[in-house]
Amino acid sequence: MEAETSSADAADETVSAWDQPENAVAYARFCAESDYYRSVSEALVKAAQLSLGERVCDLGCGTGQTLSAIAGALGRGACVVAVDPARAMLSYAQNSQRLPGVSFVLGTSRRLPSLRGASGFDAVLCSSAAWLHPSRDELLSDVFQSLSGRGRLALSIPSEFVGESSHLIEPTAQRFVTLLSSLRTELGIGQAAVTPSVEPSLRVRDAFSLHAWLDALSNAGFSRVEVSVHPFEMPVRDWAAHLAIPAVLSGLLPHASDDQRRQFVNQLSQRCDQDARAARPWHLLVAWRV
Repeated sequence: MEAETSSADAADETVSAWDQPENAVAYARFCAESDYYRSVSEALVKAAQLSLGERVCDLGCGTGQTLSAIAGALGRGACVVAVDPARAMLSYAQNSQRLPGVSFVLGTSRRLPSLRGASGFDAVLCSSAAWLHPSRDELLSDVFQSLSGRGRLALSIPSEFVGESSHLIEPTAQRFVTLLSSLRTELGIGQAAVTPSVEPSLRVRDAFSLHAWLDALSNAGFSRVEVSVHPFEMPVRDWAAHLAIPAVLSGLLPHASDDQRRQFVNQLSQRCDQDARAARPWHLLVAWRV
């Protein structure tokens, strides 16, 4: 089936960074080689408590990493709407995740109220993407309007993006973060801009703290929120490979040239402690409409 399009879905800088075929291929390759996204997708689907016969939206579906986990939970007769604003990512998911009962829609959360149908979605899952939306309040409002009376929203967010960054001061992580800084200096790149969509600093950003997310969910109308932590450890080589995904790398090094980025990736791979393991936990938030 063909992905729907909408002229209202204008690509902003964040979408543009992800909307490249080579980025979709690199992202999918990373997902195939590392458990980083597969593990959290499975944990989020479990936390969302999906049931047979429910109608579900995968918001920010990317290349489809979470779709298979959703389809597995819903079984035969699954009804899933997969939404993503980056055409390249959506097309990759559409061509690779040939799952029955899945429709693909190009767009942002703005599309959700019009996609809800007569009874609304029973669940909206947004795995590894919520912090990339330019307006958290808009995102949560759109989802709330699209849910059924007892529907819920399930989010997975890297723990450092909700201000829980103690794992980044552990020795293995510190060595890796120090190497990132050293390479920037050696290559004359300078420091990356601090935004919630790139590799984080250790400084807690109040607007993106866990309390800020909980307040925003409450303000959007959600009546109950369950918070849990999905612990995860990854080899440092996987952490380095994640930073080499084009969209992630451009966010980490926004002012670097292509040659500087290539040198950065090569040096990082060669000099990091590849077999060491670092904690990379996720926060899971499940919010119920009623």
